[in-house]
Amino acid sequence: MKFDVEPYKGYEEPYGLLCAILDDGTRDWRSQMDPNLGADAMVWQPHPGMHSIGGCILHVAAIEIRGFERIALGTATDPEERKMLMVDETDIDGINWPKPHHEPLSWYFDLHDRIRARTLESVKKWGPPTTSMKNGDREITLRWVFGHIIQHEAYHGGQALLLQELWKRL
Repeated sequence: MKFDVEPYKGYEEPYGLLCAILDDGTRDWRSQMDPNLGADAMVWQPHPGMHSIGGCILHVAAIEIRGFERIALGTATDPEERKMLMVDETDIDGINWPKPHHEPLSWYFDLHDRIRARTLESVKKWGPPTTSMKNGDREITLRWVFGHIIQHEAYHGGQALLLQELWKRL
């Protein structure tokens, strides 16, 4: 069996390949999620204030927007979108995650799919991969932003899978 990731057409390289890798990673962890997970599973936390499946997906979507649109393109923040994604309520460093929206897995995937469609379009507007910008006290490149988003999603997608397994054992 041969596995390959074909670069998407219509993108400057390395972006076509990176978009394909991002989508492939998303398909991988999502394919292991139970499509019938209901709203109770999405908001369940092993301990109050800890991660939940829904919280992980919201966070993945929020960071995707932040990296691909806010940092890379300098677009303005949408306050309603931040509220829906619970950005201001989630303290990832202090490990204080609020209970997310009481919706089934399909709702979260639909939300992430809409954001991913925007992501794939926004990348077409990016400059060369070595383009640098300031992010706080760090200087980062567009190539770094893309790589960071790929590994960030893999990290939290894995957490969502672990939380699913814990939920099933309740």
